[in-house]
Amino acid sequence: MKFTLIGFIVVLLLSWFLIKPLVGPGYFPMHDDTQVARVVVMGRALREGQFPVRWVSDLGYGYGYPLYNFYAPLPYYFGGTLHAFGVDSIVATKTMFAAGILLAVVFFYFFADYIFGTISAIVGTLLFSYAPYHAVQVYIRGAVGEYWAIAFAPLILWGFSLIVKKKTSIGIVVGGIGFACVIVSHTILGFLTSGLVIGGILLYSLYAFIRKSFDAQLMMHLFMSVLLGFGLSAFFWLPAFVEMGSTSVSSMISRAPTNFFDHFVCPLQLWDSPWGYAGSAPGCVDGMSFKLGKLQLIVTMIAALMWVVSLKNKKKSTITAMATIGVILFVLSVVGMIDVSKSLWLIVPFVSFIQYPWRLLAFVMLAMGISASFFISTIQQRTHQILLAIVVVGICLFMNAKLFAPQYLYAQDSKAFETTDELRFRISKISDEYLPPGIKKPISASEIITAPIIGNENLRVTEITDSDTNYKAILESNIDQQTVFQKAVFPGWIYKINGLLVRPTIVQGEPRMVLSKGKSTFEASLTNTPIRIVGNVLSVISFVLVGGVLTYGKKTKT
Repeated sequence: MKFTLIGFIVVLLLSWFLIKPLVGPGYFPMHDDTQVARVVVMGRALREGQFPVRWVSDLGYGYGYPLYNFYAPLPYYFGGTLHAFGVDSIVATKTMFAAGILLAVVFFYFFADYIFGTISAIVGTLLFSYAPYHAVQVYIRGAVGEYWAIAFAPLILWGFSLIVKKKTSIGIVVGGIGFACVIVSHTILGFLTSGLVIGGILLYSLYAFIRKSFDAQLMMHLFMSVLLGFGLSAFFWLPAFVEMGSTSVSSMISRAPTNFFDHFVCPLQLWDSPWGYAGSAPGCVDGMSFKLGKLQLIVTMIAALMWVVSLKNKKKSTITAMATIGVILFVLSVVGMIDVSKSLWLIVPFVSFIQYPWRLLAFVMLAMGISASFFISTIQQRTHQILLAIVVVGICLFMNAKLFAPQYLYAQDSKAFETTDELRFRISKISDEYLPPGIKKPISASEIITAPIIGNENLRVTEITDSDTNYKAILESNIDQQTVFQKAVFPGWIYKINGLLVRPTIVQGEPRMVLSKGKSTFEASLTNTPIRIVGNVLSVISFVLVGGVLTYGKKTKT
């Protein structure tokens, strides 16, 4: 345990270059330039007591927007909580970035230390963390959800390893938490991870059945961990899946100028491709790099050869089994990124939602970290192991640390990220896919929504409450007239006039209703739909089960 702690301190210290640009003043450009805004609106929702957060009123051009009903919210709960407690929005956002990077270091290290040993874990963690695509995710794409998701993937493997070693209760919990956090960190990687995990368990079950070594109880425990992960994250994925039809996502993807099959990677790009801060394009010349890292790739190839040799050993170990997972994951991910896999992708459901086959680079990073840990673990003499580790880590830092830097830093007042025009126009224009179909979208900042309810010149509005999920006002009119509540229609919104429910007419995604002459009290509230209630209940039950296991659970012998 003491050596494990020393190794942990070492990897944390050597991870400094991963987060160095995030320390100090300044901000930087990235592809997904919405991160500060998402932290700001999450912070506001949390301050108002909304939980789980689903709706934010300052996005969607001011119509409001069910952002966190569909967009994986876990990183933003972290950043938004900081902002809700008064942390500057830019500082909270950069802290969220750093947390995702360091979580990957922490979870991979403890997983690898448990399987391969401390020296191997140090090498594997650093080759995983300093993979070039990790720098692309953080400092070029700004893919916060992606690198938060891949940070939790080692927990799934750690949990499954604990189950295999008969530490069943804690293994189910660790694996389930890891699986849930992947889903709630990034929707697309959660979808892919679910397929890989469930498919992997089924294929292993078939292999064990053929070899007459099938262990029904082991398989049951592995699936219990998966079910726990689905249960913990049900508050998010269940409403997202059922209620997606109320948004414009499907139509926007179908109208996209490029599609999934335009973005396969050419094999030589995986060995080396120019570093850039632009985007992906059809063909073999892109504005960003897809290289795996020469050192990581060489180490992975050597590890694969050693894995083949290890298979001749009749007494298979957990180390060999984990190396097998690493090799298979590497091969599947690499093949899935190049166009030879097109026929296979054609049978994958919802493939257009994945957008880019090179998202699989996240799993390649994980596989290369596992392979590096396995490679070092095959060295028998501790002295040789330490010397080789120093050499490999030194080369890794020399070659890859410089990649973890933004294109440039610029000074920006955090308040500039929080203005009405910034949130309701610039950021909303970047991402408006969760608005209902047919809603009128502003073409200039002067057209954004500023008044929640409008009518003719005879309408007088005295606001009482105006929060993300509740609006209440006194309306006065000297004639009967039609009023428009300028919030996007979405399942769960209910409308009342003078305490009585009203069923509005929906025109271009907005609710319209007739207001009688005189003074009226109007109220609109976002309530939970039946599917959200089911998702919330499943998550609460799952959290209670986790608490029970952690409090009373014991290692089980099977």
